[in-house]
Parts: sequence; structure tokens; C-alpha cells
Amino acid sequence: MSSIRFLCLLGAAVSMAACADSIKPGASTPLSLSFATAPSTGASASLSPASPQFDVTTTEGANTLVITKAQVVVARAELQLSGATCASEADAGDDATEANGANRDGEHTDCESLELAPSVVDVPVTSAVVSTLNVMIPAGTYSALEAKIRPVRANSGHGSAAFLTANPTFAGVSVRVEGTYNGTTFVYTGTPEAKLEIEFSPPMVVGASPLNLTVNVDISTWFRSASGALIDPATANASGANAEVVASNIRRSFRAFRDDDRNGHDDIDDKRGH
Repeated sequence: MSSIRFLCLLGAAVSMAACADSIKPGASTPLSLSFATAPSTGASASLSPASPQFDVTTTEGANTLVITKAQVVVARAELQLSGATCASEADAGDDATEANGANRDGEHTDCESLELAPSVVDVPVTSAVVSTLNVMIPAGTYSALEAKIRPVRANSGHGSAAFLTANPTFAGVSVRVEGTYNGTTFVYTGTPEAKLEIEFSPPMVVGASPLNLTVNVDISTWFRSASGALIDPATANASGANAEVVASNIRRSFRAFRDDDRNGHDDIDDKRGH
């Protein structure tokens, strides 16, 4: 199975033909990658409607956590093209390639190398489903989407230096959160890494109709202990007592699915009446 680099479709400094030998010029269709925030079942968090003062508010006992801004770094993303082959086994993306042909995650790819610029995504803190990336992709059949959230490091690939120059607060950071805890302002920065995968079953056939993939991020779980008690974000930054607890919560909070009607629910569940 080969892959095309999803972010190269943003119209950056590479041509579509460079993404994979198997992709032929021709018809294309709109594809959007959206983000949504929905508390998990039973979570005592509230999402405000879209307004000038929106936030995610969680109350537990006498403690109140308000998240006014949440950002994540999408360092790598790719669409996997069903049944295609590539001429090169070189690695691709923002990852540095090791001598054995693997990237720093130990992964191998069978597609021609492309180094792509990472991006910062603002996770919505409202009840809305927000489209973050809107691209055109070639007609074809795709089996999966894979994306990675992780810090961008200097010399890790094409676009890393420009990214860090434009986003100095994200040097070595994959997640940044602003808000208040019991009325006190906080800024949380962390390095959690998450891998998002959507396997299309049946494979996604790209034709004329617009498509949408939604990533749901359950922010309400980020600053909670194993018992469900709220965690003071000030204790979750590097070397803090709760740094690993929060990082682990963040890693588990992402879920991606097909959502063409952009209602924040998996299209498969909608068809089943769930």
C-alpha cells in the first residue's frame, strides 16, 4: 500500500505529481479535515456556543477549569492510496530518515519521499465542528488516513526551520493550552505524541462529492486524574507532578472518523441510527 502526503495538497511548494508515482493528473474533489470538541459520556464539561467569549468549562466539586484556547501541532499526515505502488522506498514527511531507511518512529514507507511543512491547529472550544484544512485531492480510492501530533524539532525535515521561526512558542511543543484554574490564569505546554488513523471500510472512493474527515478531541479529559478529579494545569508542565498523567490523557483523547455531513458524528454510526 502506498501513500500520498496529505499536507502537500495544501498547495505548498510541491506539485501533486511528486506525491506518488501512481497518482495521475485529472479530476479532483474537495476534502476537508475538521476538528470538534465533545465531552465524553458523563463528563461534567460544558461547551459554549460560538460567541466572542467561548470556552470549555469543567467543574468538579469546588474546582473550576476553564479552557479558552487549545492548539496542537500536526507534524505529519498522509492519505493511503489503495492498490498503488511507488518507485522509491525513501522515507517521507517531516521525519528525519535514519541510515536503515526508517524514520525516527522506526517506520518504513514505500512511497517517494516528500518533506512537508507542519502546521498548528486551533482545536475548537465551542460546540461547532470547525474545518481546519480544505484541500483538493485526485480522484481515486483511498484506504486510510494517518496523521501525527508531535513536537517539531530543528532539522527534522523540510519546513521545520520555517515553522519554528514562525511559531517560536511551539519549539519542542506539541500541545499548548490557555485558560484559568479557579480563576488563576495558566498556560500549559506539553510534548504528547498521538497517532490518528482512519481506515476506510469500504475504501473511500473520491469522485465529485465533497468529503470531510473529523477529528474529535475530548478536551474535558485532559486535566483529570485517574479518579476523575480535576488537575491543576500548573502541576502538569514539564517536571510537574502531573505532567505524565496529563500527557497520557491527551494521547488518548483523539478520535478520527468520516463525517461528510459535519455533524460531529461518525457517518457509520449515523447510518446505523446510533
